[in-house]
Amino acid sequence: MIFVTGESAFIPEGALVVKAVSAGDMMDAVKKYFEKADIIIGAAAVGDFTVKKRGGKIKRIASGGLDLKLEPTGDIIAWAGSHKGKKMVIGFAAEAGDLKHEARRKLRSKNLDFIVFNDVTKKGAGFNSDNNEITVISAGGKVVYEGGGAKKELAEVIIDIAEGGTKN
Repeated sequence: MIFVTGESAFIPEGALVVKAVSAGDMMDAVKKYFEKADIIIGAAAVGDFTVKKRGGKIKRIASGGLDLKLEPTGDIIAWAGSHKGKKMVIGFAAEAGDLKHEARRKLRSKNLDFIVFNDVTKKGAGFNSDNNEITVISAGGKVVYEGGGAKKELAEVIIDIAEGGTKN
């Protein structure tokens, strides 16, 4: 198992751990180890944007303010989906509200085998919680799992689905 991660309290036993500081670092690591993987699970909430780089020092402005320009980061799981061949690729759709239609759009546009949807606005689930509520949708559009519980238990559900490999 290869575990590409940013800051994380969870490190799986027996994994080759590759630490990434930025979304760019994470993309580089995924590309480096991609050929060794059979299953790619993109569980990270990698930033969608990064500050556009400028050459030289930015001078302090006496009036105080500074406008930053943002540029999109590379979409790691979309890259994996477009290069997967026979590999299985599973992505996540953390949405604000019951937007399963948006999860299905991402599933198709990123060429994924499964997508794990969760509504980040639900109380006691998602970010800053040990629990979550998820819906796993197959490439064929079928809901293959819907439920809640401890994130560790839900991770096991996702692994079981990946190992089962049914995409319809």
